[in-house]
Amino acid sequence: MINYQDPDYVHWGNPHFYTRAVSIIDDGIREIYETVRADEEYRDNTVFVIVPDCGRDNNRCMSVPFQHHFGSKSSHQVFAVLAGPGIDQPGVPVDKKHQQISVAATIGKIMNFPAKHVEGPCLGEALA
Repeated sequence: MINYQDPDYVHWGNPHFYTRAVSIIDDGIREIYETVRADEEYRDNTVFVIVPDCGRDNNRCMSVPFQHHFGSKSSHQVFAVLAGPGIDQPGVPVDKKHQQISVAATIGKIMNFPAKHVEGPCLGEALA
């Protein structure tokens, strides 16, 4: 598990901190993914699950845009990217609303361990 916290620097008031941090994270994920794909031991034995911790407000009229605590619809919406063995139809989006807690149930299913304390369902439509 890798936790990037750089986007939270947007709270300091500079939107460039946010967009630059997203770019850095994008490059880091790409580098890790390409390294795994190039290694025979990990290539078919690694699943990537990429999820932000929260959405972002999209009101560009605010003094500090890209926040996540003003209650807008977009601040409550996140995405999830799954890639690797066992993921059904790689590259095909699943456009269906789920609760973020479903990510934990999905990781349990992928790794073949019971997630008995998870309250959300597995993102089954994303799995093969």
